[in-house]
Amino acid sequence: MQAFFKELDTIVEAGWAQIKQGDYWKFSLANTTPAALYQQVMLQVYHYTRYNSVSQAACAFSADPKQTTLLRYVYKHALEELGHENMVLRDLEAVGLLPQEMPAPLAPTQALIAFLNDVAIRKGPIARLGYSYWAEDVYEHIQPVLQRFRKDLNLNDEQMTFFVAHSTIDEKHFEEVRLAIGRAANTEEDRQQIKEVARVTLWLTGQLLEEALRAYLVGEESLREAS
Repeated sequence: MQAFFKELDTIVEAGWAQIKQGDYWKFSLANTTPAALYQQVMLQVYHYTRYNSVSQAACAFSADPKQTTLLRYVYKHALEELGHENMVLRDLEAVGLLPQEMPAPLAPTQALIAFLNDVAIRKGPIARLGYSYWAEDVYEHIQPVLQRFRKDLNLNDEQMTFFVAHSTIDEKHFEEVRLAIGRAANTEEDRQQIKEVARVTLWLTGQLLEEALRAYLVGEESLREAS
């Protein structure tokens, strides 16, 4: 299993390396964070977070009832993810960036939500662990962007509850994901599905960030033309 975790870590590192070569990452580190871009990113986080608990719970439909240990993980994790999107709303409201009407999610965000729903229903809880594996262990990677958010927008911990709370919660969750994989991923097919779901969901997350930047730049161009 240690060899498999090394393979999985290689996939995750490659996914983050690609994201860090993207336009969003380069823009974020080279420029002061505009409030409108922060808002756009956080709105996408809100949209996909809304469905995390639901897609986790939906995995149970594709599980073998004999997999009681795995199902306990699914039920527990689904409950613990419930309502986390409300922290995003509070964070936006705290800095005056909560829109009166919630815009639709951008296309890559919709694709990420739909892909995870498909994984949950068709492939089940073992495959979905590929998403949880990297999603519960993102903070080392995203710290540079979070630091820019904090510095450029003058945010404190009470205005960043989604990220601050998750950084503590997810330490425990990551160990639980590794334990679940170690217990449940018993076949080569299981392990291949975990790796593929990790690769695809991380790529879609990168596309989400790229599209958030594009939407921000289009909005800024429209404002300039209007003025």
